[in-house]
Amino acid sequence: MKKWIYVLIGLCLAAGIYAVIRANIDPTLAPDDIKLRTRMVPAAEAPPQTPASESYTALYEVELESADGKALDQSGYTYKVYPGLDNAEIVGAEAAPDAIKNGHKPENYTFGGEDTNTLNPAKEMLERITGAATSIEEAKRAGMASGFIYKGADFPAKVRFYIKEKDPAKQESRSYVLFSYHEVKWGKDVSWVKAVKLAP
Repeated sequence: MKKWIYVLIGLCLAAGIYAVIRANIDPTLAPDDIKLRTRMVPAAEAPPQTPASESYTALYEVELESADGKALDQSGYTYKVYPGLDNAEIVGAEAAPDAIKNGHKPENYTFGGEDTNTLNPAKEMLERITGAATSIEEAKRAGMASGFIYKGADFPAKVRFYIKEKDPAKQESRSYVLFSYHEVKWGKDVSWVKAVKLAP
């Protein structure tokens, strides 16, 4: 009888310890550990139209920075940086030329690919911010199909998005860039999404 009492006490203690640990679990990366910056590239700096970029009407650069300078190696977690555009679509994406000039390897930049663990939360965050519901397919057409990850160790990572606006005369934009992070620790989902408005 005593043996079963000890077993029961042990199980209760283990469950209590697990609950405490689970309640205090932090993600490997927190929102403050990464920085996102955006800017519209002035016409004087923009390259000429090319078949690869189709007929774009605006060019944006997005910088991704690791706050402590460590590579975003995705050990135990995944992430992707998504553009979520209003009144526009992406017609081309590439590592920024000055990043390549500074020694970044093009193969460290990966664009596109399906990842529902990060895509769905990014879409939901965009809906909360803008108040506009959208389907996955609509979100992809609005830029999320061009999400990227960066595997290098040199920061800031920098990419260019060639954008074709549907109505260039529209002044107010609800376009964002979103860092969507997915991680599960001890059975607890510690994922998060950070959004930065696309610079006008």
